[in-house]
Amino acid sequence: MNRSLHVILAMLTLCSGSIFAAEPCIHYAQEVKLSGYVEVRTFFGPPNYGENPKTDSRQVQSMLFLDEPVCATAAPNAAQYDEDERDQIEVTLRTESPSSALTSLAGKHVTVTGKLEHAETGHDNSKLILSSAKLIESTERKAILDALRPQAASQAGQAVRIKVDRLNISNEWAILVGEIVAPEGQKLDWSRAKDCDSDLDKMLWVILNKTTGQWRVKEMTICASEPPWWYFKDADLTLPCEVYAGLESVDENQRFDDLAARCRALKTNTTVTENRNKISP
Repeated sequence: MNRSLHVILAMLTLCSGSIFAAEPCIHYAQEVKLSGYVEVRTFFGPPNYGENPKTDSRQVQSMLFLDEPVCATAAPNAAQYDEDERDQIEVTLRTESPSSALTSLAGKHVTVTGKLEHAETGHDNSKLILSSAKLIESTERKAILDALRPQAASQAGQAVRIKVDRLNISNEWAILVGEIVAPEGQKLDWSRAKDCDSDLDKMLWVILNKTTGQWRVKEMTICASEPPWWYFKDADLTLPCEVYAGLESVDENQRFDDLAARCRALKTNTTVTENRNKISP
């Protein structure tokens, strides 16, 4: 192996550790996609932003508590300089339409798109702002629920509604976590359900794939007594990494608790290894 190849391999080795541990920063003034839980908070507003609580107005603001911290920086050759930020876990959401659509989702897990901006003043309440924020799951959510409801009802032996705690969607794949509940005014009879123990906790776990424009159930459990993802091994993380966001492993030996972070690290490490193999004689 010649000297230049030695140098390249050394650089790859040095870089792989940092790549494995951190994600690239997102850029200001560009369209980004972020996932997390919606929080609705009330802050003091004009004229004095809390200096005179009795007379200052109140501002209701939607915030996104992210699945994992992000860093933000200016894009190469950006016309405007904004301060770099690291380990940010909250983003202020600003919409072009009435904010009621977001406030009604308080406590829910969502994925939004928008243009990332840096706060201009301390009154912005967070260092990062997502302007023109839009939900990207609203139309897909209905299609997904319509696709899984018949199979859930079949397994339950009765009509059901779907309560969603988490819905992650990425690249034609989706993971839904929640529970089945009875129609309004009725009570669910678990004795009619298939393979369900009425004395144990019951979680709905669904994996779906979108093919030819239709969502189809690939895996479903309506009465999981424990989160199925708790015991996922590296080899189990075969879907797009974003669908694992917010799902945590109980394996203390893993470098990352969050399965999405572990999935991305594994894929990055695999890419580095493949690049090494390509340049080896």
